[in-house]
Amino acid sequence: MPDSLPSSLRREYDRAAAEYDRRWARYNRASLALLRPWIEGRKLGKVLDVGCGTGNLAHALAEWGASVDPYVGVDLSPGMLRKAAPKLGAGGWPGAAVAGSALALPIATASFDTALCASNLHYWPNAGAGFAEIRRVLRPGGRLLLVDWDRAPLRMRAFDLWMRRALRVEYQRMYSRQEIRVLLHDTGFRAAHEARGAAGMMWRLAAFEAEAV
Repeated sequence: MPDSLPSSLRREYDRAAAEYDRRWARYNRASLALLRPWIEGRKLGKVLDVGCGTGNLAHALAEWGASVDPYVGVDLSPGMLRKAAPKLGAGGWPGAAVAGSALALPIATASFDTALCASNLHYWPNAGAGFAEIRRVLRPGGRLLLVDWDRAPLRMRAFDLWMRRALRVEYQRMYSRQEIRVLLHDTGFRAAHEARGAAGMMWRLAAFEAEAV
């Protein structure tokens, strides 16, 4: 199985960048809200946003009163990073945007306190490699806050088939909460908290707060 994200994914999000925030506003609000209890008013230290997209999490961190120093967003798409740039310092902290892949982060080992990953897991060709790479850049005791699609509900399994066969949406696969728990455990994380939620009628989501051990 390949360990790199396809270049077609970068091109897709470069094309989508201009309309992304408007088109996906409802989904973004609902999905990121699952992380809020683990972020609001917290001291997060050095924050790495893996697959930061247009920087919506950076904006949310400021809105929720998180303490961040600094924030670094990594994304495969230059177009998305350009849209993210104005949001990076939303809370008055230093912010930077870096082009790179979640499977080969251009980040030094053990250099961050908190890693955020919102709606990226389903794109990774090798989920274990992605989690291992995040674990590499986190300090011992650092936290990973993750939200993604939840394959367990029947409607999501049906949605999965429809997106693949009818819409031909390009992504690797959905994971159930149990599968994510195993992946976290096998790559050096301890799942501390879980949450479930929805975004609209179809999307069912799972969120995790996990500690690097």
